[in-house]
Amino acid sequence: MKITLTCNTGLGTGGQGVCLANAAVGLSKLADLTVFCSGVKKPQADFPVYPLGYSELSRRLLATPLLRRRNDLAVLLSDLHFDRQVSRQLKSHSCDLIMGVAGQTHLGFQTAKARGAKAWLYCLNSYLPFMQKQIKQELKYLADPTVATMSPIMLQRFSRECQQADLIVVLSEVAKQTFIKAGFASEKVAVLSPFIDTNRFYPTAKTDNVFRVLYVGTIEPRKGLPYLVNGFTQANISNSELLVVGGTSTRALRIFMEKTLNQHSNIKQEFWDFSSADPTQVFGKSSVLVLPSVEDGFGLVALEAMACGLPVIVTSQCGAADVVENGVNGFIVPPRDPEAIAQKLTFLADNETTRIAMGKAARITAEQQTSERYQETLNQIFVMGNGY
Repeated sequence: MKITLTCNTGLGTGGQGVCLANAAVGLSKLADLTVFCSGVKKPQADFPVYPLGYSELSRRLLATPLLRRRNDLAVLLSDLHFDRQVSRQLKSHSCDLIMGVAGQTHLGFQTAKARGAKAWLYCLNSYLPFMQKQIKQELKYLADPTVATMSPIMLQRFSRECQQADLIVVLSEVAKQTFIKAGFASEKVAVLSPFIDTNRFYPTAKTDNVFRVLYVGTIEPRKGLPYLVNGFTQANISNSELLVVGGTSTRALRIFMEKTLNQHSNIKQEFWDFSSADPTQVFGKSSVLVLPSVEDGFGLVALEAMACGLPVIVTSQCGAADVVENGVNGFIVPPRDPEAIAQKLTFLADNETTRIAMGKAARITAEQQTSERYQETLNQIFVMGNGY
Protein backbone atom coordinates (compact mmCIF):
# COMPACT_ATOMS: atom_id res chain seq x y z
CA MET A 1 0.00 0.00 0.00
CA LYS A 2 1.18 3.53 -0.82
CA ILE A 3 0.47 6.55 1.41
CA THR A 4 1.07 10.21 0.58
CA LEU A 5 1.28 12.83 3.35
CA THR A 6 1.06 16.49 2.28
CA CYS A 7 1.80 19.50 4.50
CA ASN A 8 2.56 23.12 3.63
CA THR A 9 5.14 23.42 6.38
CA GLY A 10 8.50 21.99 7.38
CA LEU A 11 8.58 18.62 9.12
CA GLY A 12 9.63 19.02 12.75
CA THR A 13 9.43 22.84 12.75
CA GLY A 14 7.22 24.27 15.50
CA GLY A 15 4.38 22.48 17.29
CA GLN A 16 2.51 21.63 14.11
CA GLY A 17 5.69 20.55 12.36
CA VAL A 18 6.46 18.16 15.22
CA CYS A 19 2.97 16.65 14.99
CA LEU A 20 3.41 16.20 11.24
CA ALA A 21 6.84 14.63 11.63
CA ASN A 22 5.46 12.16 14.17
CA ALA A 23 2.57 11.33 11.84
CA ALA A 24 5.03 10.76 8.99
CA VAL A 25 7.15 8.36 11.03
CA GLY A 26 4.04 6.52 12.19
CA LEU A 27 2.59 6.21 8.68
CA SER A 28 5.94 5.00 7.31
CA LYS A 29 5.64 1.99 9.63
CA LEU A 30 2.31 1.07 8.10
CA ALA A 31 3.01 1.35 4.38
CA ASP A 32 5.17 2.85 1.64
CA LEU A 33 5.14 6.58 2.53
CA THR A 34 5.93 9.65 0.42
CA VAL A 35 5.82 13.18 1.87
CA PHE A 36 5.27 16.43 -0.02
CA CYS A 37 6.09 19.51 2.06
CA SER A 38 6.96 23.17 1.60
CA GLY A 39 10.46 24.60 1.41
CA VAL A 40 13.50 23.97 -0.75
CA LYS A 41 15.68 21.94 1.59
CA LYS A 42 15.08 18.21 1.82
CA PRO A 43 14.93 17.09 5.49
CA GLN A 44 16.61 13.90 6.59
CA ALA A 45 14.14 11.03 6.78
CA ASP A 46 13.88 7.27 6.28
CA PHE A 47 11.21 7.80 3.60
CA PRO A 48 11.02 9.97 0.45
CA VAL A 49 10.38 13.67 1.18
CA TYR A 50 9.90 16.18 -1.65
CA PRO A 51 10.00 19.93 -0.85
CA LEU A 52 7.82 21.85 -3.31
CA GLY A 53 9.19 25.36 -2.75
CA TYR A 54 7.31 28.48 -1.66
CA SER A 55 4.69 30.79 -3.11
CA GLU A 56 6.50 33.83 -4.52
CA LEU A 57 3.27 35.87 -4.43
CA SER A 58 2.83 35.12 -0.74
CA ARG A 59 6.46 36.02 0.02
CA ARG A 60 6.19 39.28 -1.94
CA LEU A 61 3.01 40.23 -0.12
CA LEU A 62 4.64 39.69 3.28
CA ALA A 63 7.64 41.75 2.17
CA THR A 64 5.45 44.75 1.24
CA PRO A 65 4.93 47.09 4.23
CA LEU A 66 1.38 48.17 3.32
CA LEU A 67 0.24 44.63 2.60
CA ARG A 68 2.03 42.50 5.18
CA ARG A 69 -0.91 42.79 7.60
CA ARG A 70 -2.95 40.71 5.14
CA ASN A 71 -1.79 37.50 6.74
CA ASP A 72 -5.05 35.84 5.69
CA LEU A 73 -4.26 36.49 2.03
CA ALA A 74 -0.62 35.42 2.41
CA VAL A 75 -1.65 32.11 3.98
CA LEU A 76 -4.27 31.52 1.30
CA LEU A 77 -1.83 32.23 -1.54
CA SER A 78 0.75 29.94 0.03
CA ASP A 79 -1.74 27.10 0.52
CA LEU A 80 -3.16 27.47 -3.00
CA HIS A 81 0.33 27.35 -4.51
CA PHE A 82 1.24 24.30 -2.45
CA ASP A 83 -2.02 22.51 -3.24
CA ARG A 84 -1.54 23.08 -6.98
CA GLN A 85 2.00 21.67 -6.80
CA VAL A 86 0.78 18.58 -4.92
CA SER A 87 -2.06 18.05 -7.40
CA ARG A 88 0.42 18.12 -10.31
CA GLN A 89 2.67 15.61 -8.55
CA LEU A 90 -0.25 13.25 -7.84
CA LYS A 91 -1.11 13.02 -11.53
CA SER A 92 1.99 10.88 -11.98
CA HIS A 93 2.50 9.67 -8.40
CA SER A 94 0.07 6.94 -7.43
CA CYS A 95 -1.17 6.43 -3.88
CA ASP A 96 -3.84 4.40 -2.13
CA LEU A 97 -4.29 6.88 0.74
CA ILE A 98 -3.65 10.61 0.90
CA MET A 99 -3.44 12.40 4.25
CA GLY A 100 -3.45 16.19 3.85
CA VAL A 101 -3.54 19.11 6.26
CA ALA A 102 -6.79 21.07 6.48
CA GLY A 103 -7.01 24.07 4.17
CA GLN A 104 -4.10 22.89 2.04
CA THR A 105 -5.33 19.83 0.20
CA HIS A 106 -8.60 20.40 -1.71
CA LEU A 107 -7.06 19.93 -5.18
CA GLY A 108 -4.78 17.16 -3.92
CA PHE A 109 -7.81 15.27 -2.63
CA GLN A 110 -9.62 15.72 -5.95
CA THR A 111 -6.71 14.33 -7.95
CA ALA A 112 -5.97 11.42 -5.62
CA LYS A 113 -9.61 10.38 -5.21
CA ALA A 114 -10.15 10.52 -8.98
CA ARG A 115 -7.47 7.84 -9.18
CA GLY A 116 -9.13 5.67 -6.53
CA ALA A 117 -7.35 6.78 -3.34
CA LYS A 118 -8.94 7.30 0.05
CA ALA A 119 -8.52 10.68 1.74
CA TRP A 120 -7.81 11.58 5.36
CA LEU A 121 -8.04 15.22 6.41
CA TYR A 122 -5.52 16.05 9.14
CA CYS A 123 -6.90 18.99 11.11
CA LEU A 124 -4.33 20.38 13.54
CA ASN A 125 -6.82 22.88 14.97
CA SER A 126 -10.47 22.69 15.93
CA TYR A 127 -13.25 22.84 13.33
CA LEU A 128 -12.11 25.84 11.30
CA PRO A 129 -15.40 27.83 11.38
CA PHE A 130 -15.30 27.47 15.19
CA MET A 131 -11.72 28.71 15.14
CA GLN A 132 -12.75 31.64 12.91
CA LYS A 133 -15.50 32.58 15.35
CA GLN A 134 -13.06 32.63 18.27
CA ILE A 135 -10.54 34.76 16.35
CA LYS A 136 -13.19 37.29 15.35
CA GLN A 137 -14.31 37.59 18.96
CA GLU A 138 -10.73 38.29 20.00
CA LEU A 139 -10.21 40.91 17.30
CA LYS A 140 -13.33 42.68 18.57
CA TYR A 141 -12.04 42.47 22.14
CA LEU A 142 -8.63 43.81 21.07
CA ALA A 143 -10.17 46.44 18.75
CA ASP A 144 -7.65 45.16 16.23
CA PRO A 145 -8.08 46.28 12.60
CA THR A 146 -5.40 43.81 11.52
CA VAL A 147 -6.77 41.12 9.24
CA ALA A 148 -5.87 37.99 11.19
CA THR A 149 -8.91 35.87 10.38
CA MET A 150 -9.06 33.15 7.77
CA SER A 151 -9.99 33.97 4.21
CA PRO A 152 -13.57 32.99 3.20
CA ILE A 153 -11.99 31.11 0.29
CA MET A 154 -9.96 29.02 2.74
CA LEU A 155 -13.12 28.19 4.69
CA GLN A 156 -14.84 27.16 1.46
CA ARG A 157 -11.89 24.93 0.59
CA PHE A 158 -11.98 23.43 4.08
CA SER A 159 -15.70 22.67 3.72
CA ARG A 160 -15.02 20.85 0.44
CA GLU A 161 -12.12 18.95 2.02
CA CYS A 162 -14.42 17.77 4.82
CA GLN A 163 -16.92 16.55 2.21
CA GLN A 164 -14.19 14.73 0.26
CA ALA A 165 -12.56 13.18 3.33
CA ASP A 166 -13.23 9.56 4.19
CA LEU A 167 -11.88 10.31 7.67
CA ILE A 168 -10.96 13.43 9.64
CA VAL A 169 -8.04 13.10 12.07
CA VAL A 170 -7.67 15.59 14.94
CA LEU A 171 -5.28 15.99 17.87
CA SER A 172 -7.72 15.93 20.79
CA GLU A 173 -11.16 15.04 22.03
CA VAL A 174 -11.67 18.77 22.58
CA ALA A 175 -11.15 19.37 18.86
CA LYS A 176 -13.32 16.39 17.93
CA GLN A 177 -16.25 17.83 19.86
CA THR A 178 -16.17 21.00 17.73
CA PHE A 179 -16.72 18.82 14.64
CA ILE A 180 -19.49 16.83 16.30
CA LYS A 181 -21.26 20.05 17.33
CA ALA A 182 -21.02 21.12 13.69
CA GLY A 183 -22.96 17.99 12.66
CA PHE A 184 -20.23 15.48 11.82
CA ALA A 185 -20.74 11.86 12.80
CA SER A 186 -18.51 10.75 15.65
CA GLU A 187 -17.17 7.82 13.64
CA LYS A 188 -15.91 10.14 10.90
CA VAL A 189 -13.56 11.95 13.32
CA ALA A 190 -10.60 10.12 14.88
CA VAL A 191 -8.35 11.43 17.66
CA LEU A 192 -4.58 10.98 17.33
CA SER A 193 -3.07 12.56 20.44
CA PRO A 194 0.54 13.79 20.14
CA PHE A 195 3.52 12.77 22.21
CA ILE A 196 6.85 14.40 23.01
CA ASP A 197 10.41 13.29 23.70
CA THR A 198 10.57 12.90 27.48
CA ASN A 199 14.33 12.47 27.27
CA ARG A 200 14.65 15.99 25.86
CA PHE A 201 11.96 17.47 28.08
CA TYR A 202 12.65 16.47 31.68
CA PRO A 203 12.49 17.98 35.21
CA THR A 204 15.42 20.07 36.45
CA ALA A 205 16.04 21.70 39.82
CA LYS A 206 14.72 25.26 40.15
CA THR A 207 17.48 27.52 41.49
CA ASP A 208 15.51 30.53 42.79
CA ASN A 209 12.38 31.18 44.87
CA VAL A 210 10.54 33.35 42.33
CA PHE A 211 7.03 32.14 41.54
CA ARG A 212 7.46 32.23 37.78
CA VAL A 213 4.46 31.84 35.50
CA LEU A 214 5.38 30.74 31.97
CA TYR A 215 3.70 31.27 28.60
CA VAL A 216 5.33 29.81 25.47
CA GLY A 217 4.01 30.34 21.96
CA THR A 218 3.24 32.88 19.29
CA ILE A 219 1.26 35.78 20.73
CA GLU A 220 -1.74 35.63 18.43
CA PRO A 221 -5.45 36.32 19.00
CA ARG A 222 -6.55 32.73 19.55
CA LYS A 223 -3.88 32.10 22.20
CA GLY A 224 -5.58 34.46 24.70
CA LEU A 225 -2.47 35.98 26.28
CA PRO A 226 -4.27 39.18 27.49
CA TYR A 227 -6.43 37.01 29.76
CA LEU A 228 -3.30 35.54 31.35
CA VAL A 229 -1.75 39.00 31.79
CA ASN A 230 -4.94 40.24 33.45
CA GLY A 231 -5.15 37.14 35.65
CA PHE A 232 -1.51 37.43 36.67
CA THR A 233 -1.83 41.10 37.63
CA GLN A 234 -5.09 40.43 39.49
CA ALA A 235 -3.42 37.69 41.53
CA ASN A 236 -0.75 40.19 42.64
CA ILE A 237 1.48 37.45 44.04
CA SER A 238 4.56 38.64 45.91
CA ASN A 239 7.96 37.72 44.46
CA SER A 240 6.37 36.58 41.20
CA GLU A 241 7.12 36.94 37.50
CA LEU A 242 5.30 36.29 34.26
CA LEU A 243 7.68 35.13 31.55
CA VAL A 244 6.30 35.35 28.00
CA VAL A 245 8.34 33.41 25.44
CA GLY A 246 7.38 34.24 21.86
CA GLY A 247 6.71 37.07 19.42
CA THR A 248 3.51 38.84 18.41
CA SER A 249 1.53 38.23 15.23
CA THR A 250 -0.60 41.39 15.03
CA ARG A 251 -0.09 45.13 15.48
CA ALA A 252 -2.62 45.37 18.33
CA LEU A 253 -0.94 42.58 20.27
CA ARG A 254 2.48 44.14 19.70
CA ILE A 255 1.17 47.41 21.18
CA PHE A 256 -0.46 45.44 24.01
CA MET A 257 2.85 43.76 24.84
CA GLU A 258 4.79 47.04 24.70
CA LYS A 259 2.35 48.66 27.16
CA THR A 260 2.35 45.59 29.38
CA LEU A 261 6.15 45.44 29.59
CA ASN A 262 6.36 49.19 30.30
CA GLN A 263 3.74 49.05 33.06
CA HIS A 264 4.82 45.86 34.85
CA SER A 265 8.44 45.25 35.75
CA ASN A 266 7.68 41.64 36.72
CA ILE A 267 6.36 40.75 33.25
CA LYS A 268 9.15 39.88 30.82
CA GLN A 269 9.42 38.73 27.24
CA GLU A 270 12.11 36.43 25.84
CA PHE A 271 12.73 34.74 22.51
CA TRP A 272 13.96 31.15 22.30
CA ASP A 273 14.41 28.74 19.44
CA PHE A 274 13.60 25.40 21.03
CA SER A 275 14.65 23.56 17.87
CA SER A 276 18.26 24.27 18.85
CA ALA A 277 18.21 25.55 22.47
CA ASP A 278 17.82 23.38 25.57
CA PRO A 279 14.13 23.77 26.55
CA THR A 280 14.83 22.90 30.20
CA GLN A 281 16.60 26.26 30.55
CA VAL A 282 13.16 27.88 30.29
CA PHE A 283 10.90 25.26 31.83
CA GLY A 284 13.39 24.56 34.62
CA LYS A 285 13.17 28.08 36.04
CA SER A 286 9.37 28.16 35.96
CA SER A 287 6.70 27.20 38.49
CA VAL A 288 3.68 26.70 36.24
CA LEU A 289 2.81 26.97 32.55
CA VAL A 290 -0.42 28.65 31.50
CA LEU A 291 -1.98 28.18 28.07
CA PRO A 292 -5.01 30.53 28.03
CA SER A 293 -6.08 29.66 24.47
CA VAL A 294 -9.58 30.44 23.26
CA GLU A 295 -8.95 27.82 20.54
CA ASP A 296 -6.16 25.27 20.30
CA GLY A 297 -6.17 21.90 18.58
CA PHE A 298 -3.85 20.61 21.29
CA GLY A 299 -1.12 22.98 22.50
CA LEU A 300 1.94 20.74 22.48
CA VAL A 301 3.86 23.09 24.79
CA ALA A 302 1.55 22.05 27.66
CA LEU A 303 2.72 18.44 27.32
CA GLU A 304 6.33 19.63 27.07
CA ALA A 305 5.94 21.59 30.31
CA MET A 306 4.35 18.61 32.02
CA ALA A 307 7.30 16.44 30.96
CA CYS A 308 9.54 19.04 32.64
CA GLY A 309 7.65 18.57 35.91
CA LEU A 310 5.39 21.63 35.76
CA PRO A 311 1.69 21.72 36.57
CA VAL A 312 -0.25 23.44 33.80
CA ILE A 313 -3.31 25.65 33.58
CA VAL A 314 -5.21 25.31 30.29
CA THR A 315 -8.66 26.30 29.12
CA SER A 316 -11.51 23.95 28.27
CA GLN A 317 -11.12 25.00 24.60
CA CYS A 318 -7.49 23.88 24.53
CA GLY A 319 -6.90 20.33 23.34
CA ALA A 320 -4.31 19.71 26.07
CA ALA A 321 -7.26 19.59 28.48
CA ASP A 322 -7.45 15.95 27.35
CA VAL A 323 -4.39 15.13 29.48
CA VAL A 324 -5.07 17.50 32.41
CA GLU A 325 -6.80 16.17 35.52
CA ASN A 326 -8.12 19.02 37.64
CA GLY A 327 -6.18 19.41 40.87
CA VAL A 328 -3.92 16.42 40.10
CA ASN A 329 -1.48 17.53 37.38
CA GLY A 330 -2.92 20.95 36.62
CA PHE A 331 -6.15 22.88 36.21
CA ILE A 332 -8.73 23.41 33.47
CA VAL A 333 -10.35 26.86 33.48
CA PRO A 334 -13.02 28.45 31.28
CA PRO A 335 -11.73 30.48 28.29
CA ARG A 336 -11.61 34.28 28.66
CA ASP A 337 -11.68 34.08 32.46
CA PRO A 338 -8.83 36.07 34.11
CA GLU A 339 -10.40 35.61 37.55
CA ALA A 340 -10.22 31.81 37.27
CA ILE A 341 -6.57 32.05 36.19
CA ALA A 342 -5.80 34.39 39.11
CA GLN A 343 -7.45 32.01 41.55
CA LYS A 344 -5.43 29.00 40.36
CA LEU A 345 -2.16 30.96 40.30
CA THR A 346 -2.77 32.15 43.87
CA PHE A 347 -3.48 28.59 44.99
CA LEU A 348 -0.29 27.25 43.42
CA ALA A 349 1.80 30.11 44.86
CA ASP A 350 0.39 29.55 48.36
CA ASN A 351 0.73 25.77 48.31
CA GLU A 352 4.26 24.86 47.27
CA THR A 353 4.07 21.25 48.46
CA THR A 354 0.92 20.66 46.44
CA ARG A 355 2.42 22.41 43.43
CA ILE A 356 5.50 20.16 43.52
CA ALA A 357 3.30 17.06 43.84
CA MET A 358 1.20 18.21 40.88
CA GLY A 359 4.38 18.71 38.86
CA LYS A 360 5.45 15.12 39.59
CA ALA A 361 2.02 13.89 38.53
CA ALA A 362 2.34 15.96 35.35
CA ARG A 363 5.63 14.23 34.52
CA ILE A 364 3.97 10.82 34.93
CA THR A 365 1.19 11.90 32.57
CA ALA A 366 3.71 13.02 29.94
CA GLU A 367 5.59 9.72 30.25
CA GLN A 368 2.35 7.85 29.51
CA GLN A 369 1.95 9.68 26.16
CA THR A 370 4.52 7.47 24.47
CA SER A 371 5.45 6.94 20.84
CA GLU A 372 4.35 3.30 21.26
CA ARG A 373 0.91 4.42 22.41
CA TYR A 374 0.75 6.87 19.51
CA GLN A 375 1.64 4.13 17.02
CA GLU A 376 -0.95 1.78 18.51
CA THR A 377 -3.65 4.45 18.10
CA LEU A 378 -2.51 5.19 14.54
CA ASN A 379 -2.65 1.47 13.73
CA GLN A 380 -6.25 1.34 15.01
CA ILE A 381 -7.20 4.41 12.97
CA PHE A 382 -5.54 2.88 9.91
CA VAL A 383 -7.57 -0.29 10.26
CA MET A 384 -10.79 1.63 10.93
CA GLY A 385 -10.20 4.17 8.15
CA ASN A 386 -9.50 1.54 5.52
CA GLY A 387 -12.20 -0.92 6.50
CA TYR A 388 -9.88 -3.82 7.30
